[in-house]
Formats: sequence, C-alpha cells, structure tokens
Amino acid sequence: MEKDIIDATHQRQPQEVAARLEIPGATLRRWSEEFAEYLSIDHKQQGGYSDEDLTTLITIKGLMAEGLTRDQVRQKLSETRSPDAAAPGGLVAANTGLPLAPAVAFMADALHNMTSSQQAVLNSQAANRELLGVVLQDNFNLKEENARLRERMLELERQMTQMRRDEESRRESLRSEMEARVQDLQHMVALQARSGCLGGLFGGGRG
Repeated sequence: MEKDIIDATHQRQPQEVAARLEIPGATLRRWSEEFAEYLSIDHKQQGGYSDEDLTTLITIKGLMAEGLTRDQVRQKLSETRSPDAAAPGGLVAANTGLPLAPAVAFMADALHNMTSSQQAVLNSQAANRELLGVVLQDNFNLKEENARLRERMLELERQMTQMRRDEESRRESLRSEMEARVQDLQHMVALQARSGCLGGLFGGGRG
C-alpha cells in the first residue's frame, strides 16, 4: 500500500516523459494541451506527470499510431473513463471503477513495440528497395558503358581496316609507279643502245 501511495504521488518531469515516449518535447506539450482533460490535476497545477498521466500519454501515442484522429482518440479515452470518475486523470473501468492503468500501460507498450517493429521492417524494406534501385541503376549504367565501349571498339576496327586498305592502295600505287619508271629506264637504255649501234655502223662506213 505504501508503494502505491509513493507511485501515485511520484511526479515525472516533461523531459523524462518525452524520453519515455520517444517523442519531441513539443509533441508532449501539444498532447498535454489537447488532452488536458484526461491528465491529472497535479499536472495542471505543478507541470509534472504522474504514472497515470504517463499511462494516458502512452495510450494516446498508441491510438494515434493506429491512425486515429485526435477526436477519435479523445472518444476512445472517454469510453475508458467512468462517467462518475473522481480520481483526477485516472482511467477506470466503466462497470467496476477499478484502475485500468497497468493493463492499458501493458497494451500501449505492446502496441508501441509492435508499431516500432513494423516501422523498422518498413524502413528495412525501403532501404532494400533503395539499394536494389542503386544496383539496378549501376547495372543499367554498366550496360550503357559496355555498349559505348563495343561501339568504340567497332569504330576503331573500322578505322584500322580503312587504314590498312589505304596503306595497301598507296603501296600498290608506288609499285605501279616504280614499275612504270623501270620500264621507262629500260626503254631509254634500249634506245641508247640501239642509237650507239647505229652510230658505230654509220661512223665505220665513213672511215
């Protein structure tokens, strides 16, 4: 009983509650204003949060994580409170008036952990999709680069083939020109030899 009294009077500072809920301080302040009627009188007077306030805030976070609007969250909180609840900020069963804080805290924590796990899975899937996209893009870029390299190699082969053809054409031209000059020289030599023979004959006759 003494422990229950100590827990009931224990006040948590906003920084501690925000860290426990894993939310920014601004979000805690906004929820405290929007759902002030479901928090304890001590919180309104002193600014601290009781264990029941923490349970209520955990419940709020879990319900909002499910996608409920603030009005829907407020309705859910109203449904869990007894119409004649006298305890400030205390969630009670509608029929029995018994505190629901431990059960709600457990369910809210379980919901929070499930939401966190789902978010982690979604983040992992998103990271995997992003990585897959990078791999696919790199593969696509490599294919484009390979295509450009193949095209460049084909162009170089065409250029080398054309160079070989041009070189063979020049060699053939030089060969033909040299053969023509050799024939001209042979023709000149033949003419000179014939001219010498005729000169010898005519010169010998005059003597």
